[in-house]
Amino acid sequence: MISTESFSAVNKNPISALMEYAQSRHQQAKIEVVSQRGPSHKPTFIIAAMIGNRIFPGVKSRSKKDGRTEAADLALRILLSEGQYKINSEPGKTSNVTTTPMTHFDKMAALSHQAFNQLIASIPEKFAGRKVIAALILKRSSTDTGTVISVGSGNRCITGEELSLEGNTVNDSHAEIITRRGFIRFLYKQLETYTTDQPHEFFEEGPSGKLRIKSNFTFHLYISTAPCGDGALFSPRDAASNKGPVEDIENHQHNPTFTSNVQGVLRTKMEGGEGTIPIESDFTVQTWDGIVRGERLRTMSCTDKICRWNVVGMQGALLSHLIEPVYLNSLTLGYLYDHGHLARAVCCRVGKGEPDFNSLLPSGFQLNHPWLGRMTACEPQRETQKTKALSINWCFGDDRPEVIDGTTGRFERTFFSRLCKKELYTSFRSVCTKFGLSDLLSAKTYLDAKKMATDFQAAKNVMLKRLKENGFSIWVSKPMEEEMFSC
Repeated sequence: MISTESFSAVNKNPISALMEYAQSRHQQAKIEVVSQRGPSHKPTFIIAAMIGNRIFPGVKSRSKKDGRTEAADLALRILLSEGQYKINSEPGKTSNVTTTPMTHFDKMAALSHQAFNQLIASIPEKFAGRKVIAALILKRSSTDTGTVISVGSGNRCITGEELSLEGNTVNDSHAEIITRRGFIRFLYKQLETYTTDQPHEFFEEGPSGKLRIKSNFTFHLYISTAPCGDGALFSPRDAASNKGPVEDIENHQHNPTFTSNVQGVLRTKMEGGEGTIPIESDFTVQTWDGIVRGERLRTMSCTDKICRWNVVGMQGALLSHLIEPVYLNSLTLGYLYDHGHLARAVCCRVGKGEPDFNSLLPSGFQLNHPWLGRMTACEPQRETQKTKALSINWCFGDDRPEVIDGTTGRFERTFFSRLCKKELYTSFRSVCTKFGLSDLLSAKTYLDAKKMATDFQAAKNVMLKRLKENGFSIWVSKPMEEEMFSC
């Protein structure tokens, strides 16, 4: 079960959250310096949180103030991973956990937060602050509870000076983007285990000659808040967006909102920060030398990328050589949900216009309309804590989560993330070698291999043309030099 407290605790000031937890249990909470090391003019403090008789592991810090926050955050992470963090209601007060049966969307949210809470308990990095969380859940049947196969957190992008000509940086560390890249790693892991002489747990041969995901398997994306961009351009004060029953929960129907000219416009993220800006109608292309000289780096919003996944699939261009498109079955939000705006943003703005959009797509591709909904088991509140630049990624089968700096796109500053383009391209070439696909191995660069996925590129171009025809501006790509590397 997910509660408002456990949802909010991930984003709340950790000292406040820990004190609130202790008070609800009538226990004393303390955060104290347990030892001090080093010279008096430059000491290092070991600070630990205590609740009742329980002493949590200590943290090192040069600052007592920062150390108190970090110690509280570590204790909070441990409590969350144990499933212990729950505020006991006082007599006469109403619990903020609903007693109605959990919906599909509540279950997806609960699985996601449970997985994330277990992961962050195992990392040493300082992680206090507001967090955006995403996860992808695999269901093997309609009655299957679901298995979390990829988790991501973060809400930062790199700056122009961090762009790599060798594919060594992760450009976009927003939670849902990280989760999708983790899913791609998951697919490569599955392909490495595929053989034609016995049934595979995950893949089967499709009529196109490519592999496909087994037909009873479905994928469900959870994001703890509205994806940045067009899907978040509304005010909860203007409508009962985040309250009341989920629209069309049974028939999965979409009722997109189109009430102003600003709705549906493609947007890019702020370089190194939060928020998005619309793409100018006269924008042309990003150039490598322009960015090197100081032009801001433009990265497409999460809403726009999800919209693209609902046309070309989540597997990306490289994997489309090997498997049929993989589409989302449902999308769940934890906070800032508005059905009409989300439906427009993640799929329906592409379907607007004539002729019928699906009639223009290559065989195997479609405009996907995922089941949309929000978590209703609890009512999260708006949190104003600052976010950290750190981003976590994990996919099924990984021993531990990886933590990268979203502003540099690297792991521990000098090391390359397992999610960077070069690592994923290496996985692609390994699978091509396994399957004896010499034509794909002949590609000179990462960009060439992507261009060889002709049906994928055709589907993408149909989408971009329709968006432009509908007055939603143009898609801004990174300079092509960024993808002209080889392994």
